[in-house]
Amino acid sequence: MSILYDKKRPGLLGTRISLLFLVLCSCFLIAELQSSVSLANEQSKSQVSDKSTKMAGPKVYMPELLKPGVADKLISLDFDQVDIKIFIKTIGELTGINFLIDDSIRGTVTLISPTQIRLGEVYEVFESVLQVKGFAAVPAGKIVKIIPRAEASKSNILIRVGSDPELIPQNDAVVTQIIPIRFANIAEISSSLTPLVSTGGNLTTYVQSNSIILTDTSSNIHRMAKLIQELDTEGAKENIVLLRLQYGSANTISEQIKQIMEQSAVASGGRVARAVPPGAGATLKILPDERTNSLIVLANPDDTEIIRGLVNELDVERPVEAGNVHVIYLNHAEAADVEKSLSKVLGQLVSGSKIESREPLQITADESTNSLIVVASSQYYRIVEDIIGKLDVVREQVLVEFQIIEVSEEVLKEIGVDWATLDQAIADSVRGFALTNLGPRVEAASGDLEGLAIGLHKEVGGQVTIGAVLKALEKQAGVNILSTPHVLTSNHQEATIIVADNVPYVRDSRVTEIDPATPTKIQTYDFKDVGIELTVTPHISPGDYVRLEVDASFSKLVPSAATGVISGDTPTTATRDVKTVISIPGGATVVIGGLIRDDKETLEKKIPLLGDIPLIGGLFRVDRDRVQKTNLLLFITPHVLTTREAIEQITELKKRQTLEPKASFEEELSFLF
Repeated sequence: MSILYDKKRPGLLGTRISLLFLVLCSCFLIAELQSSVSLANEQSKSQVSDKSTKMAGPKVYMPELLKPGVADKLISLDFDQVDIKIFIKTIGELTGINFLIDDSIRGTVTLISPTQIRLGEVYEVFESVLQVKGFAAVPAGKIVKIIPRAEASKSNILIRVGSDPELIPQNDAVVTQIIPIRFANIAEISSSLTPLVSTGGNLTTYVQSNSIILTDTSSNIHRMAKLIQELDTEGAKENIVLLRLQYGSANTISEQIKQIMEQSAVASGGRVARAVPPGAGATLKILPDERTNSLIVLANPDDTEIIRGLVNELDVERPVEAGNVHVIYLNHAEAADVEKSLSKVLGQLVSGSKIESREPLQITADESTNSLIVVASSQYYRIVEDIIGKLDVVREQVLVEFQIIEVSEEVLKEIGVDWATLDQAIADSVRGFALTNLGPRVEAASGDLEGLAIGLHKEVGGQVTIGAVLKALEKQAGVNILSTPHVLTSNHQEATIIVADNVPYVRDSRVTEIDPATPTKIQTYDFKDVGIELTVTPHISPGDYVRLEVDASFSKLVPSAATGVISGDTPTTATRDVKTVISIPGGATVVIGGLIRDDKETLEKKIPLLGDIPLIGGLFRVDRDRVQKTNLLLFITPHVLTTREAIEQITELKKRQTLEPKASFEEELSFLF
């Protein structure tokens, strides 16, 4: 730095020197302040370290993670049955770690990573994989040795000192932790923690410093440090006992014993209450360990004996009759139907109960064995068993007999005359002709004429020519159908019986004209059941009264009104439907039905004017009168069958009716007249 001297302004130089001095002093003070702050931070860190955990031992050298921003890079780790040596090599390439692998390291690795992780956390994942496989990673300078976990405790692994669980990482690195014990007996603490040490781990005690030396994964050491924190309290030297459980749950039994001891501490009188001294609740601790299913008890000798006795009473095999799972086989009812009814009723029962129950209540039907799987406490099981006993009963059988009678009457009267005259004409001459086409002439020519026919004709040139045809016809037809279907069903169960023919109907018809000489006819058919279809649901009431829900349908093919015959392509179907509900005593017969149809048809064909002339007008017209009546009767007889003897009797009766000659139709209808 150069300083300019100005003779004309000597005061300016002094000012500049003063400012420079002030700047130098400020820089010195700032440096001293930063040094003090840094020293204070180091001292603070040292105090925290001394208070919590001290570490000694090698650290893992990961050169790739020292590069700026690399540790925060996100990656995905996905391995499927990859050789463990390839997996170790991949981790080495990502972190820059040099691995030394023992010859006994073999196996495959499957690691699924749906989410990305930081590259700086890869080594922790690597240690977890080794822990699952029974191996350990031991740092040694700038390399990491991969050896069996059982040999890790003998290697130069990381050593930490401290008992605070919050400062012990929960990872799978194999470390040695020195935990000082302040109050409790180190031998009792050691015996309580020994079962908790994982396979390949180690626990030793150093009595001179009253410390425990643990070699295990950091996460398991964290768990044991939490237990030590609970056990290593003032007054803990009285007793620390590990009680193993055989049948009961450690969590459940510990909660039960805690409640008993708390209640006994404030109770008046009693052996247990006297054994608990005042203030014992402050030192009494019962810690459950789920992994070994054990209880770690911290208590005075008297409380320890009481707790040991309670454990012996509670940790017993559950009696079979006290189990919550039951299987009930049904004899008559359907398991699925009973399950629906019970689930609905018991659901309302439990929801409306004021008493809270931790026991489950569930009913599942197994249809293959027709049984119910009931998960319930003894209280609810007795209710379920009683309900099932009332539902699983033999249902009454009902044999429903039907007698279906359809009486059809048809009367046809037809009379008429057709005229025709046609002579052969001579060449170059004009002749006249006349004819009527009211029906009789065409029927006579085709051979379909019915009834009385009288005709006049003459012969011209050797050819027969019809002159007149008189037709007179009266036709009566009656169709009687007698059917007696019957069906057997259980009470409240729907039954259906169908006795029908599957009749084809032409739905679509078309003719192809590829070759006009031989056209092809293509037809599409639908099929329809024509016959009897009955659906009945019986409900038996007290006194053997039966309420029947009847749905009956009757159909048959009938001749066409135009042609008088049943069409083959488009048949005409007559249908009768009955749907009703009736109540009758068992064994009684009731009739359902009546007049269904009463049709009258009058057809008149005539020659205008001539057909209206009195007397002789009948020679020039055709009259047709058709009267059709159809009567349907449905007789129903239910038979209630409650015993085996009743079923055998009705079976024998039906057998005789089938084998013996049937009565004539007139005898069947004799009771109607």
